[in-house]
Amino acid sequence: MSLIAEFSIVSPLIKEARVAPEMVLHTEDIHMTQSGEGKHVFWASGDDFDTFESALQADPTTKEYTCLTELGDRRLYRVTYTEDAVEELLYPKAAMHDIVYLDLTISPEESHIRARIPTLEALKTYRETCKEEGIPFHLHRLYQEEPDDPAERFELTPAQYEVLVRAHERGYFSNPRCVTLEELADEFDVSSSALGRRLRRALDTLIEQTVRSDTDVITDQSSSERDAT
Repeated sequence: MSLIAEFSIVSPLIKEARVAPEMVLHTEDIHMTQSGEGKHVFWASGDDFDTFESALQADPTTKEYTCLTELGDRRLYRVTYTEDAVEELLYPKAAMHDIVYLDLTISPEESHIRARIPTLEALKTYRETCKEEGIPFHLHRLYQEEPDDPAERFELTPAQYEVLVRAHERGYFSNPRCVTLEELADEFDVSSSALGRRLRRALDTLIEQTVRSDTDVITDQSSSERDAT
């Protein structure tokens, strides 16, 4: 299971455009073209688009920009960076180590990034790249990515997940109980003893993956943060 890192850097890009302090940029896409150009598509929100666009045009890292659409108090822009600015892009260097940006938000002060990282070593290498280029790097959170499927997330078998959900929905855990173990067993077409064993295994697994593992994750996260900083 991969790791998710949340960190902030001071981006070297579109510096001049930050003269509009109320503007916040939410990245939709950032990539390199086959011709070597850097393309950045982002939503800008705030109340000073005139100042922002004037600064964007004057910014030395911007080759050209286009406002693609406008929706209420936000606008979608596509910026092409200059050749010199492309050399400063951290995204290609992150991609070299299989680091994937999931979310990138740029404010006047700094850029906040949420990324999927394959290993702690990859994150350390990325941090060293920032350090070599004089870019401040601050790690905020580091945690394991959770699967979308609840059963997979808590390492439950499909049968264990089903019996837990059904027992909850039917009020087996209510006080007083709304359904007996025997009635639940009839619904699953198994004996009450077999269903009881399945339910106990499911509860044991759920407790192991939540109550007990929370302490381990917190401990591991603290150690990882110390290693990465």
